[in-house]
Amino acid sequence: MAYICNSSNLGFVDLYLNDTLGPGALLMTGTSRGRFEYPGVVVTGVDPVLGGAEFMFVQFGGTVAAGGVVELSITSVNSGARMDVSAIAWAGAANTGKPLGVALAAATAGTWGWVQVSGIAVTNTSGTVAAGDKQFWQASGVISSTVVASKQVLNAEAVSANNATYGSGTGAVTLSGQSLILINRPCAQGAIT
Repeated sequence: MAYICNSSNLGFVDLYLNDTLGPGALLMTGTSRGRFEYPGVVVTGVDPVLGGAEFMFVQFGGTVAAGGVVELSITSVNSGARMDVSAIAWAGAANTGKPLGVALAAATAGTWGWVQVSGIAVTNTSGTVAAGDKQFWQASGVISSTVVASKQVLNAEAVSANNATYGSGTGAVTLSGQSLILINRPCAQGAIT
């Protein structure tokens, strides 16, 4: 199963495609093309089992695995002429309050693609995860139910155990090292004092 974009203002958007072409108006130069998407634009999508979700267009600042939890930040390009949203694997720095998302596809530094910011996300997890568990940083881009002081993912809750199967029949998907996590514009825990 996979999310399908249903935001008509951008035309067909493959949420699982990452590429090196930057945002902006559609350009046709030989075999190259630009994108209609702009940094930080949010679109909606649907999956027949997971339901509706939202996705943000970002530039990846490093290698990120599919299902990896990323932290989002703003970078200025062209001497401040445009602000881009950058995503890197969440390193788990304590009390930052950084916005987070989940990468839909594996990405490398400099590529553009989509991260999920709401809905049920297929997320890289470790340890024992059970439905209803709160989530915490575990390793670069990976979360778990094991409590880590000052490193909770706020607005995130496990929907399934890790390595669970969802869907039915020939469309069933078995997760490996992943869990279904309900997110709603998640962020890292901020300062508590």
